[in-house]
Amino acid sequence: MKLQIATWCGWSLLSLLLFCSQAGAETGVQSESGWHVGGKMNAFYTDDVSVFSTSQRLSLREDPTQPLVQATRQGASGVFEPVAYLTRSFQSGWGNTELTARAQGFVFTDHTEFSHGTYGTQLAHMLPGETIFRMRYHYGPRMLLGNHVESQLEPLGFGIGKEYVTTHFGTAELERKILDTLSIRGLARYGDRSYNDRFSHRDTRFWTLGTHLEWEIRPGVEFIIGYHYERGLAQGRKTPQLGEDISSFTHYVEAELEVRVTDKITVKGGFDFERNTFTSGFPDDDFRGAHEMIYQGEAAVRYQLTEALAFTIGYIHGQRKLSFEEEASKINIVSFGSAFNF
Repeated sequence: MKLQIATWCGWSLLSLLLFCSQAGAETGVQSESGWHVGGKMNAFYTDDVSVFSTSQRLSLREDPTQPLVQATRQGASGVFEPVAYLTRSFQSGWGNTELTARAQGFVFTDHTEFSHGTYGTQLAHMLPGETIFRMRYHYGPRMLLGNHVESQLEPLGFGIGKEYVTTHFGTAELERKILDTLSIRGLARYGDRSYNDRFSHRDTRFWTLGTHLEWEIRPGVEFIIGYHYERGLAQGRKTPQLGEDISSFTHYVEAELEVRVTDKITVKGGFDFERNTFTSGFPDDDFRGAHEMIYQGEAAVRYQLTEALAFTIGYIHGQRKLSFEEEASKINIVSFGSAFNF
């Protein structure tokens, strides 16, 4: 079975490299009307499948304030990440507009129950004064967070077994170039995370406010920094008989530096920090007065073999710790990727 999955992933990698491109529509607005098809493929090795997916989304442009992950250290695996998107660009009296549909998958060669996909759409419109307005919708169905083998809620039939979450959120962004080398972006989003029945008390509505700054220090050197504040309200706050409420407020910061060393080689480094402070008022709740700290660093090198073909290699190390746990959960990820542009 493992061999069949690895073979299928290998053919998927080859097919995507041959037929897809990595389009530029994810960060800007195309100046020419028409259809654009894009994609990429990354391959990873991770030593903790339970934290891998949340670590990959620890980014300003993804879903950084991921749900609580308690059941960690659940094994190692290789992972393939295919991404494909379709964009329609057009011009009108209102300016340049793009509509994009995107699909992403994480396919695990071991612990295959962690495999899942996410889907999204985006509208981007160029406004006067070098301003871009974006609206995005994200849908991530039934992502496995882990298998809980014990819980204080077990006698009530909650909090044990496999924990799945489905995420929906909508985002609005306004980006403006304020100097030739400096852009600022404001972000607001609203969404919910819904869990399977045994963990339904963790169903959470959340809203986020954020700001990002992009600075081209000099040609070939770009620095990005951003901050998000988020408030999440869990269904558990209305069910005191369960005694668990994971409602929280979150501070998230990311800083990233990208340097073009030569015409062919680009080096990127980044650091992420997140603090979740829980607001439970239940006397015997583990989350009463608790907090979670998350740190993650990453480095990557991209080699532009030709104008159309690039290869990347990267490494991520992260750790997260709940204040009532004795040890931090750590993760290491090695990645390889390739992309076409045409």
